[in-house]
Amino acid sequence: MTGAGPAATPHIRRTEKETEINKQHTTQAPQPQPPVEQPKPWSTPGSWTITTTTGLATSGYLPEWAEDDPSEAAVPPDLLPARLAAINHRNLFEGAMMPLTATDRRSDAEEDAVFEGSIDCNPYDADTHLRAPVVNIQVCLGRWILGLNPRELTDIALKLRAQADRLHDEVLPALIAARDDWATHQPHRPPTAVTPHPRIAPRP
Repeated sequence: MTGAGPAATPHIRRTEKETEINKQHTTQAPQPQPPVEQPKPWSTPGSWTITTTTGLATSGYLPEWAEDDPSEAAVPPDLLPARLAAINHRNLFEGAMMPLTATDRRSDAEEDAVFEGSIDCNPYDADTHLRAPVVNIQVCLGRWILGLNPRELTDIALKLRAQADRLHDEVLPALIAARDDWATHQPHRPPTAVTPHPRIAPRP
């Protein structure tokens, strides 16, 4: 009897859809992390040049984040040292707007920025600490924290974060309790419904 031959091994044909699904689930190789972002560029990066009337040219590195290009021509030779000492590479950052007053009257308050400042680099400064980029912070008008290197800036940021947590977690509940207690001990005022106070969402 002629047999039908050995049983054929089932063969599963992959459809185009199955192939696409498999591609989507293929483990991707880890992607390289982007480099640490520098301050946003302002002027054309490259170099600056100051040229005197005698043709002497002095050049230096101009970082892409610097807001000004100190390049200048036809500078009298005797003024070159002053021009170099005045070079300041700067990138400003904004502060938080808050009502500030220099008096004891709330009505005198005006909106102004606190903790605004800049990244600065003065390559010819007499203080060698300032020849590399540092951060200068204006706490409020006329009050500065100067020359912060990365470690010092981290310390300031941690202290401000701790102070923000203290204001939210300790001072705010104490203020709410004090106001509620005060309201309940005012005999000539009718009781009012307690208005819920806004709460800042905790950091993730």
